[in-house]
Amino acid sequence: MRKLLKVLTSRFSIVTVLILFQLFVLLFSVFAISRNYASIAAIFWLLSFVMILGIINKHTNPDVKLPWVLVISLLPVLGSMLYLVFGSTKLRRKEQRILLKHAKLTGKIYETEDSAIDKLEQLDLYAASQSAYITNATAIPLCEEEFSMYFGSGEEFFERLIQELSNAQYYIFLEYFIIQHGIMWDTILDILHQKRKEGIDVRVLYDDVGCVATLPYGYAEKLTKEGIPCVAFNPYRPTLRTILHNRDHRKICVIDGHTAFTGGINLADEYINHVNRFGHWKDSAVMLKGKAPYCFALAFLELWNLYRKSDDDYNVFRPLSEDYANAFANVNLSHTLNSGFVHPYVNSPLDDELTGKLVFLNIINQSTKYLYITTPYLIIDNELLTALQLAAKRNVDVRIITPFIPDKWLVHEITRSYYHELVSESVHIYEYTQGFMHAKNMVSDDLFATVGTFNMDYRSFYHHFECGVWFYKSSIIEDIKKDFLDTLVVCREITPEYLSKTNVINHLIRTLFKIFAPLL
Repeated sequence: MRKLLKVLTSRFSIVTVLILFQLFVLLFSVFAISRNYASIAAIFWLLSFVMILGIINKHTNPDVKLPWVLVISLLPVLGSMLYLVFGSTKLRRKEQRILLKHAKLTGKIYETEDSAIDKLEQLDLYAASQSAYITNATAIPLCEEEFSMYFGSGEEFFERLIQELSNAQYYIFLEYFIIQHGIMWDTILDILHQKRKEGIDVRVLYDDVGCVATLPYGYAEKLTKEGIPCVAFNPYRPTLRTILHNRDHRKICVIDGHTAFTGGINLADEYINHVNRFGHWKDSAVMLKGKAPYCFALAFLELWNLYRKSDDDYNVFRPLSEDYANAFANVNLSHTLNSGFVHPYVNSPLDDELTGKLVFLNIINQSTKYLYITTPYLIIDNELLTALQLAAKRNVDVRIITPFIPDKWLVHEITRSYYHELVSESVHIYEYTQGFMHAKNMVSDDLFATVGTFNMDYRSFYHHFECGVWFYKSSIIEDIKKDFLDTLVVCREITPEYLSKTNVINHLIRTLFKIFAPLL
């Protein structure tokens, strides 16, 4: 009885009830207006026409426009109300102004950083063009000869993360989409409390909706009172429109400005397979040491200062030369030999720059031998679909691994709706039979790779704050490729014969929901 009461009174349950209540009110209002108030319904018809014109003229991908145009055309009253609720993908104007202010501040700092772009231009103009795009889109400079380490599982990542956190001397920044109490977070939290006692600056930033089912209400305030400054990003308000867009999907840990982690791994026990939710949880992350981590520190501070009034001098967080020496004290320096080039990048839904998607497209379009991708979701627009098909037609060995066991049934069915278009053009699709594939990697031609937080779907590319790292001729690329090939052994290939056996009901479900994929 107590367990049931705890579930019913949990924050997740309360939020769910509020959302369902608002949906009920919305649908009831539509029904009442359509049936009893013909004049108001007529106004909505006119409004729907104006909305459609506005949507068509929006500066965004046609794939994103089409579902809204279809919904509003077929159901003018309901469609118009839904668009008013869900159509906006921006934070409040005040928050946008603050973020823009801090983005300009970090942009000026990036301009003072040394860039390795001139050296890369002498080696490979095609690679330099990819790096130049990232700098032009984000202002973040290209780095070279950075130490980088790849982790093919949450367990490996967690072990090294604990070691690096324990060695922190100045500050620790943690920014994660999901945090949940358990072995992983409680171990980290103990270290954070110890570091605060040592006088180290510790800050925690988590997404409020990402943690709606994992952390209690007011957790940020609780942690702050315990001595660890904490912020819940884009706090949930009891309105429908706050749920879907502008979530902080990044996973960033920065230690002393010289060490950083990012990738697909959140701070919860399922990511280290201590809890089994969907079979074996396959994930990935990278650790960087050198100048690149400072870029992640600046990215963290941009979002942190959205909620904490701060006049922080960002240069305070820049490592000194002796700090870099400390960073490399406990690493195998052979990893730095021929480590190539490293370029961090971030993505914001507040501008029209689809940085993550275009980084992916650049790698796809310049592939000549092979292209290996892992992603939990494969819900892509026509540009990415065509690029993958074209790569296969150029005789590039294109292979993509997705999950066999889904975490979201509907999203998985939409992912599978893309299989036929890809497989029919010689793109090889595999499903990870051991459980859930959550790694977000792309590696090509032993030259290029990217690891980060981007799923291959509309949410990551268009609506979330994300981050990643682009690599060129880095020693880490061999590790990413090996992990892919090792994983392939426990995958099943999706063949044309398998697809031909799809039953009619599943085919109809996938076709129907694929139309509305950009809205999910």
